[in-house]
Amino acid sequence: MTLALIRDLGKTTSLCVALTGLAITGLAFTSPVHAAPAPVLSGDAADDFQEGVSLLREGKKAEALQAFQRALASDPSNDAAYELWKSTDEQLFLDMLVEGGEFELVAKRFLDRARLGRTERRNDADAIASLVDTLKGASTSSERRAAISALSAEHGEYAVPRLVRVLADSADEDWRVIAMHSLTQMDSDVVLPLIEALNTSDAYQRANVAMVLGHIGDGRAAAALSLVAGTDADGKVQRAATKAASNCGASGSSQAQYLMLGEDYYYRRDNVLRDFDYSDVTWSWADGGLTGTATPRSIYHSTLSKRAYMAALSQASTSTEALAGIARAAVDVSTRLNRLADSGEDISDHQGAADGGPMIAASCGVEALDLALHWCVVADDPATGAALAQVLSACAGSGTAGLQAALGSSDGSLRGEAAVAMGAIAARTGSGASDALVSALGDATGREIMRLVAVIDGNADRANSLSGSIAGPGVLVNHRDTGAGGISLLRRVSGFDAIVVGDQIGGMTVDQVLAAASLGGSDTPIFLVSSDADTADAYSDRVSGVISDLSDLSELDAVLEAGLTGDRARADDLSRRAAAVLGALAHSGADISSALGGLAQPIGHRADDVTIVALGALASAGTMAQAEAILAVVTDESRSDAARTAAGRALAGIFGRHDVGGDSLGGLAAVVLSDASLSVRTAAAQAIGLASLTGSERAGLVGDI
Repeated sequence: MTLALIRDLGKTTSLCVALTGLAITGLAFTSPVHAAPAPVLSGDAADDFQEGVSLLREGKKAEALQAFQRALASDPSNDAAYELWKSTDEQLFLDMLVEGGEFELVAKRFLDRARLGRTERRNDADAIASLVDTLKGASTSSERRAAISALSAEHGEYAVPRLVRVLADSADEDWRVIAMHSLTQMDSDVVLPLIEALNTSDAYQRANVAMVLGHIGDGRAAAALSLVAGTDADGKVQRAATKAASNCGASGSSQAQYLMLGEDYYYRRDNVLRDFDYSDVTWSWADGGLTGTATPRSIYHSTLSKRAYMAALSQASTSTEALAGIARAAVDVSTRLNRLADSGEDISDHQGAADGGPMIAASCGVEALDLALHWCVVADDPATGAALAQVLSACAGSGTAGLQAALGSSDGSLRGEAAVAMGAIAARTGSGASDALVSALGDATGREIMRLVAVIDGNADRANSLSGSIAGPGVLVNHRDTGAGGISLLRRVSGFDAIVVGDQIGGMTVDQVLAAASLGGSDTPIFLVSSDADTADAYSDRVSGVISDLSDLSELDAVLEAGLTGDRARADDLSRRAAAVLGALAHSGADISSALGGLAQPIGHRADDVTIVALGALASAGTMAQAEAILAVVTDESRSDAARTAAGRALAGIFGRHDVGGDSLGGLAAVVLSDASLSVRTAAAQAIGLASLTGSERAGLVGDI
């Protein structure tokens, strides 16, 4: 890993040479640290970085580390970090990497950003063409190396479309060899477009592409090369692909490898998708050339996952596993795009994928959908699992094993979606709804909206104290004590209302965790916990607030008290749909008595779209146990006319089924006599009309009215 970060950026110092120049005791610097030209950073970041270099030369390691951390905290762009790397002697980074500890973490973070900066370089067709011409016309090996380095550093994968054309040219052997060597030197950057280039109809070009991939030896190409080796009609291509697949670590059938590749991409495993492996585009081969399609980072992994599962399906059309992978990836893409849209992002270029995900999933069939849902339950992937349960709701003819498993999930939203799906199926097919299912629907209707807070802090005492102060009714805290654990939590669980990051995090820098927390354009408020004034000042521009005193959480409290948005609004929608299913079940004659408490819970304080639907279900199945809460809605002048009218009708339904004393109807009579809207007064009168009263009771009420 030490050398790989630097090698990926294009520098070629060998590890042996690098290590022999290091002091055995670490950053003791028996020989001076190489002076670095002024890095291309602006303002404080450049000053802090240069200060760190100077302090290292003076042997002041602790002070140097603080300066480097301040440079990171100022959040230099990836492009600025890349320029810094280019202008700095690589020995500095090697020394820091070998030192280990916080020095290693800081160095790796700078190098990661530099690597990302390189991949962000623009797709400049004219500049690429000029460099390719320079490469072709180079008269010395040093000129050629400089051109290759520039292509790799400045343009990366965007240079592949022009270079890959040369691999079809059998007339100029020397130029083809140079192009193949250049692509090989560009290493992991060019693997994904080269994989797509295997789809060329030119056998000579396919063989050359396979050879380049084999020389690079990247495992992501193993499945595609295995497929070509086993199916290509051209013997030379088969032989080249067979050797290349072996070099890439191929094992087993190409179909099995594609299934594993789809899973690896979906879970963003490091063997296929490190931070610097992300790209702004996905590649395809069309009309004799490579085409890049802009792809938001938040859906990049699922887009590649879906593509791998599609390749697996092409080799085994009855593969339920491949279909399940396609369904899961398609729904995940759709869910993530729609959430980007909810946060204000423009997804017009991807609207088809946003709208089409559920349709693709439904077309995969119930068996595949159910398997995909089961995967989500096992992997604790509630957001995608909930979306799959919604698709199954309209497709399945009975409660499936996956829905049953989801019904037992510890995640409330996934459990609720499974209950809604199974209840809708039962109502649609006329099959029975078990008490457990009815109870789950009641829970989904009445479930209070929880504020979710992620706390990522390696200081156990501080984290426990903070979590204890935050947690309470309506607030759920998830704590992780390492950076990796925190980032994994943020990836798996969506919809956090706040993220709290401590200044002591195991295994990662604060900068890394803040970058991960902000991934995908999330507008979730992020707070830093630090009592160190310099640290707080350094990161203040990147967070919503700094908590320096655990006794003052006013800023965080304000966030948690804010109105419902995003996932919280979706939770309201789940409650509404659960109430609607209970109403349908009650209308069909099912016993929903175990859900009545849940139906009554939201009517006093939830939004009208939840309250009115719940009241509709209570009109069909409610009892006198819920009458008092419903009457409170009818008589509450602050409630909307629609809610009060629905409450009056719910009481009418209950009074039509149960005895009620005249003395409990005074509130309704007052409503009838009030200046409330006609619909409210009419509903109250209808409730009175349906009540079972003695003649004198009714006469008294009518006389009052």
